[in-house]
Amino acid sequence: MEQAQPDWHGFGERPGRPYRIFVLSVLAVLTVVAVVVAVLRLTPDDDAAVVIPPLRPDPLPSEIRSVSIDFGVVTDPDTDWAEVSEQLADANADALNLNAGRVEFTAFDWDAHPDAAAEAGTDHLAVAARGLYESPDGRQRAVNLIADAFIPNWIASDPSVAGVSAEGKRSAYSASASQLAEGEVGDRLVDYVAELGDRYDPAAIEITELYFSAYTFGDDDLALYKKMTGEADWPRTGDGAIDTASPLIGRWRTAVIAGVLNRMRDALDDVRDGEGRKIGLVLDVRVDWDAPATGSPYNGHGYAQLLSSVRDLRLQLWAYVGLPARAPSSVQALTAALRGAGYDMTRLIVSVGVWAEGRNADGTRRTIAPETFEVALRGAGTNGIAAVNVTPYSLLDAADWTVLASVWGGQEGRR
Repeated sequence: MEQAQPDWHGFGERPGRPYRIFVLSVLAVLTVVAVVVAVLRLTPDDDAAVVIPPLRPDPLPSEIRSVSIDFGVVTDPDTDWAEVSEQLADANADALNLNAGRVEFTAFDWDAHPDAAAEAGTDHLAVAARGLYESPDGRQRAVNLIADAFIPNWIASDPSVAGVSAEGKRSAYSASASQLAEGEVGDRLVDYVAELGDRYDPAAIEITELYFSAYTFGDDDLALYKKMTGEADWPRTGDGAIDTASPLIGRWRTAVIAGVLNRMRDALDDVRDGEGRKIGLVLDVRVDWDAPATGSPYNGHGYAQLLSSVRDLRLQLWAYVGLPARAPSSVQALTAALRGAGYDMTRLIVSVGVWAEGRNADGTRRTIAPETFEVALRGAGTNGIAAVNVTPYSLLDAADWTVLASVWGGQEGRR
């Protein structure tokens, strides 16, 4: 702005009339621009206020070091994104995962389901992305978006979409297998992923909480099981109870999740005139620490089956050594088992969670000790694993950031 002002430091002569007209014209234009800028700042739903920066560097970093940022932090208007960016830079993180919410509670206005917006008229993902996509030194970061598959509000309003246990109890959070495979819940989840891909063009979309626990045994799921497997009934134990631990059920559950993921992959491929093929698809998966190379088929997370079924799918393993507490060295044992089993390690991401069981005296969540965190974090990047994630941002304290910088070669670690 200062360079646009007339030069009052010449020879001290009073400007002539043509020059005064020019100056007044420039000032008039600047006044209009100032008014327009002010209006844009006051109208968050204006197109200029939701400009999406580039979220996918080309090429992507060969080694990914990412931090996951919770939905509550993403949607908090008081979050200081400049401060978050500095923290990421100090730790040498080259990627971040922003939680976009659920199909029933989104971080932006979804035109197809406007009632789901956490805050109508505000695109929290765009705000966060603009503050974080580029590091303070100008390097572009990879920005991924997280889509949560839980639907507690939907279930509360329509319990029929919930999964049912072998004892007849309905889940409070998870949809039935039949709803995911053939119902409205699966359709909306696929649409949500496509919307995220088309709207933001992120580096990848990460699907979290898409797993089965005790709740896939309703009549609708039995019908789906029969249809998909050709079996006449659930596998049964000797006393006639459903054999919920049967490998047949594990393979079927994994096939259901693979089916949903394939629909997501196809939907992403179609967005942005086919450019959506460049958007990665990641599934958060559970770990069976007693048999780490198999994954967790009981939860629908049979690793080999998923990787062979879904094009370019990557799996993000929940290496949470505080839930329940286990030796942090088990993370390196996990990566060794995966490599020994012959997996393509480039399709695996190891996520180190800092949660611990229980709560502190003030009611806050307990976290693992910094020493435990460091051992787990170092173990995560072994045996060919090139992508490591840390979660959640909201629970990282100063000691954790120091560990991150030390392990990832950040500024604090080099001081």
